[in-house]
Amino acid sequence: MPQLDMTTYPTQVFWLVVCFVALLILMWTVGLPRVRRVLEARQKRMSDDLELADKFKREAEAALKAYEAALAEARANAHALLAETQAKLSDEAAKRRAALDEELAGRLSEAETRIRQAREQALANVREVASDVARAATSRLIGVEPSSQSSEAAIDAAMTPKG
Repeated sequence: MPQLDMTTYPTQVFWLVVCFVALLILMWTVGLPRVRRVLEARQKRMSDDLELADKFKREAEAALKAYEAALAEARANAHALLAETQAKLSDEAAKRRAALDEELAGRLSEAETRIRQAREQALANVREVASDVARAATSRLIGVEPSSQSSEAAIDAAMTPKG
């Protein structure tokens, strides 16, 4: 085998060193710069993606804050509108209640007046009937018919409270 021949070792070592140096120079000038460019491009793309993700995260946080602020404002507006509506309804109810109270007070006084008049009329009728009954009873019992003035005086005396 020629590789193991000792006489060819110096030439083999020479060509080994020449090939190694040539490959080293070729790798140093061509291969490694390409690998470095690929790694740098990859690193740049990763850092750009991270910056973009950070930017989107900040935008999302800002959008979330704006949403929460809008939601809080909407809730405050809804509460204000609810309070305003409740106040209006309370005012309307109070006005209706006052009008109804006034109407009922008018009806009550009117009814009391009618009751008083009916009672006075009934009492007048009772006096008249009592007077007629007293005269008829006296006439039947003793046979003498008293005058209407004397029977009314007797009824007044009987209806007057004794105290």
